[in-house]
Amino acid sequence: MVNKIHFGKRIAALRRKAGLSQTDLAEKLGVTSQAVSKWECGNAVPDIDILLELSRLHKVTINEMLEDMDLLRELTGVETGRSGIAYFVPEQERDCNVEWADEVRGGSWIKRNWERSRAADAYMDALGKQIASCHGIILEIGAGPGGGYMPYVLKADPDATIIISDLSPTVVSEWKSLLDKTVDSPNLYYAAFDFCHMPFRDSCIDVISDGGGIGNCEGEKAKALKEAFRVLKPGGRLITSTGFVNKETLAALPAEAQKILLEKRPDVFEDLYEDTVLAGFGKIDSVISGCWYTDDDESTIADLARSLGVNLKFTSYTRYCTKE
Repeated sequence: MVNKIHFGKRIAALRRKAGLSQTDLAEKLGVTSQAVSKWECGNAVPDIDILLELSRLHKVTINEMLEDMDLLRELTGVETGRSGIAYFVPEQERDCNVEWADEVRGGSWIKRNWERSRAADAYMDALGKQIASCHGIILEIGAGPGGGYMPYVLKADPDATIIISDLSPTVVSEWKSLLDKTVDSPNLYYAAFDFCHMPFRDSCIDVISDGGGIGNCEGEKAKALKEAFRVLKPGGRLITSTGFVNKETLAALPAEAQKILLEKRPDVFEDLYEDTVLAGFGKIDSVISGCWYTDDDESTIADLARSLGVNLKFTSYTRYCTKE
């Protein structure tokens, strides 16, 4: 069955990629710009002769333009289904996460974070452009309510092919609900899964974009890194960001605070470099991107630090890892 809405979004994306306006495309096809507008709005589909011209112009098959491709089925073997989301975890939020998920929805966290990302941010905008320039299939893992790097990738290239994922089905469905209304793209896909157990086949992803997902991993971070290496194509890149408390900061803390932090949150002192090497990445470049303090944050580690009477300094970095 022909999906007119999908067709409209697809040819609009192809037109933008070719650097053509609706008027430019209309002239090349010998039709009116109003006809092109109707196609892109999903109100009509051109006849076979025009479809053949579009196929030649954009170097894609007619089926690619007309059919609603299920990229996730190709990469995982599992159909997305009517929701438009591929679930590899239960569709219902975990009991331990229900209150938080309700806050995400009720507080419009995702909408607010999306709107905030539209403002200029030199560092994140540059990083989004860098990720978008890699092309191919981009997997955003652990997007969370902030979206990771995904909002900035879409700012750089609204037609980028991105799989937006998180362990929380609420986060994924909320992002889909928002982006369906705000981004006119046929190239966005949605999946809920544990990225310590990625559902993708080996060597099928071009770029993994991680704006803090691995750093906040609920499972073994080393396993998440190994999974990232497995699913990336040769030459593919993991671009990951997180923060850690360095040894100098730890050593300067009161002895009792050091003891409790190491017992309760040893993960905040891990920079993951060795685990990244052991995962198989042969080329790793790290760029320090700044720092932040728990006194300025609202999180479980910030609450713990305040209860201990300390202000932890986290060093933030972006790490570029290539699968050679």
